[in-house]
Amino acid sequence: MKDEQMPDSGAMEGGGAYNKNAQLPAVGGAFALPHLQAAARRIALDPDGEPIVIADYGSSQGRNSFSPMRIAIEVVRARLGSDRPIFVYHKDLPTNDFNTLFEVLDKDPQSYALNAPNVFPCAIGRSFYESVLPPKHVHLGWCSYAAMWMSRIPTRIPGHFFAPRSTGAVRAAFDQRGAQDWKRFLSLRAGELRPSGRLVIAVPTANDDGLSGGEDLMDHANATLAEMVDEGAITVDERARMALGVWTRRKRDLLAPFVRDGEFRDLKVNIARQTCSRMPHGQTISRTES
Repeated sequence: MKDEQMPDSGAMEGGGAYNKNAQLPAVGGAFALPHLQAAARRIALDPDGEPIVIADYGSSQGRNSFSPMRIAIEVVRARLGSDRPIFVYHKDLPTNDFNTLFEVLDKDPQSYALNAPNVFPCAIGRSFYESVLPPKHVHLGWCSYAAMWMSRIPTRIPGHFFAPRSTGAVRAAFDQRGAQDWKRFLSLRAGELRPSGRLVIAVPTANDDGLSGGEDLMDHANATLAEMVDEGAITVDERARMALGVWTRRKRDLLAPFVRDGEFRDLKVNIARQTCSRMPHGQTISRTES
């Protein structure tokens, strides 16, 4: 499959579907909220009235962003008062359902933007494997679950659609793409963070054997796809082209960019793993003074 053009990772289903079916990422991301609160307390805030910038990398349709953005805003308000403008940038792919995002921001009773003076939600339709904000612009960043998505699917997965069930050259292609994506993601965020800015990441992980705990579920889904081929619901070629573009990183994968001297592109990392099985790693990444 070396010469085959594989697709970029796609956006979630529209029509508010993600907001209705995203309880698992919401629960996983909640484990990192104390890290976000602590990070908001530690970011450097200039006293000159300049707007505070919070970046939500991978917002999807918005509802899972309400709690983390509210927490960040409350901490900043406690430090600076209510007069300082706060910009919240929600970033996702251009094909994301931004209509639903803005609808829930405006109408959902849980929206952090309701009755919040000087809080200005914005949206950016661009992959976070590109620059999405100006250099040294972001005070505080948040990324919950989105960093597991790859920039593109490197190759087909014979007999399956889930990369952890692959072996040999196929698994190596996913490992290589995943490692490159992680370094690129961090490099771009390093450029966007202000000196002493912080980025909090919650991401599903795998154990040292590369297993995430979801393999049995994925095997069941794979068997169902085979039945759909037999029934004529999908074609053999359609089935062969299906692949889930995620890479569940091991702890050593997350820390690999920082191994040499404890820093990567002026970033330093704190990592905390939940004690419950199959819970995500939480990372707080800070930018050193330049």
